[in-house]
Amino acid sequence: MKLVLAAATAALMLATCGDKTEPTLDGAPATPAAAAETATPAAAPTGLAAGPAAGKWKVSVSAGGMNVPPTEICYAKQVSMEEAQKMQQDAGVTCTEQTFAADGKSGHSVCTMQGMTITTDFAVTGDFNTAYTMQMTSSMDPAPPGMPQPSVTAVTMERLGDCDPGTAPAP
Repeated sequence: MKLVLAAATAALMLATCGDKTEPTLDGAPATPAAAAETATPAAAPTGLAAGPAAGKWKVSVSAGGMNVPPTEICYAKQVSMEEAQKMQQDAGVTCTEQTFAADGKSGHSVCTMQGMTITTDFAVTGDFNTAYTMQMTSSMDPAPPGMPQPSVTAVTMERLGDCDPGTAPAP
């Protein structure tokens, strides 16, 4: 349970900071309750840094002392903040508050996903062209049983080079 929620939190933050280019890490669709949320989405900030550069990236996620096995993803292009937030909304995430530093490397969000409100602060070290780590501190309401409040998740991204020939890049 902790690992799934850590992955969901990581997916949420990947979306909010401009790194999200595929479905949520747990692959779960939004619940009808989450889709029916009536909160007004926060306006998309403009002029922020984009996410990782186009190419093949290795993604590692750790939370609560557990590590998700690293995966590789191919980004067709660098994703803008506006595109990332649209993907986030399409995945059933509704944010009522999102603030970001001008460089996109730190921020705060309050979002609802599958009936759970997740309040997160994040900071990124490194760069979006070669390698970076995003550290997120999140509180969830309702808090899942056994989940520490707040919880800390780290997402490490390392660019491996160009996408392999014949690999279908993420949208």
